[in-house]
Amino acid sequence: MPVPRKVFPFSARLVALSPEVGGVYVLWQDDEVIYIGAALGGGATIRSRLVEHFSGNGGDCTRRATHYSWEISLKPAARELELLEEHRASFQRLPRCNAA
Repeated sequence: MPVPRKVFPFSARLVALSPEVGGVYVLWQDDEVIYIGAALGGGATIRSRLVEHFSGNGGDCTRRATHYSWEISLKPAARELELLEEHRASFQRLPRCNAA
């Protein structure tokens, strides 16, 4: 199953509206997927992980994201691995911020 394609601008206002549940999220820089991550639930929600990246605590690479997408998942770690493998199969590499 492909990466979630409904994307939102990577802004504080929209990140604040993202789900407070577990799942996966994708950071984009323009049309390029630069990072695929998982929020495993509990204290690590999709919103909390996006806030971490938006604030720069996820590193400079992900701070440069322009858009994001997300998907609620009951098994976020497994879904993250699936998305990373799909990306690797399509582009022969991981997203650049996952590889860093």
